[in-house]
Amino acid sequence: MKNTRILTKLLALALVILIAVISLTACGTVDTNSDTNSGTSTPAQTISITVKVIAADKTEKTFTIETGKKNLGDALLEKGLVTEDEHKSGFYTYIDGVRADYNKDGAWWCFTKGGESVMVGANELEIANGDTFEITNTPA
Repeated sequence: MKNTRILTKLLALALVILIAVISLTACGTVDTNSDTNSGTSTPAQTISITVKVIAADKTEKTFTIETGKKNLGDALLEKGLVTEDEHKSGFYTYIDGVRADYNKDGAWWCFTKGGESVMVGANELEIANGDTFEITNTPA
């Protein structure tokens, strides 16, 4: 009877150790599809988007952006159309070096996707292959 108790306790201890080892092993796995990991991660899928920048005088510049980024703000920063500081704040006064400053003259940049208003900022606006965006300098 005493041997049975000892054997049962040893089996229970071995089971606890086995579960702990499995749990620790699972915690140490790396998501190789994430673009936030370095080293062995799989590169993000490259997509192509079109961005039209429309100045206050209605002249247009069209940019094709090939990127692995997931949102418009990151893609614009990668292409050099916005500055790092403005990207961090999410409030854009300069697009492609052109200023639209509401505080100064009431002008602002209007972001649309395929001609339709967007309901989030550029840093939250998800992009997909083939998307077309318009960024229009809208004077007061």
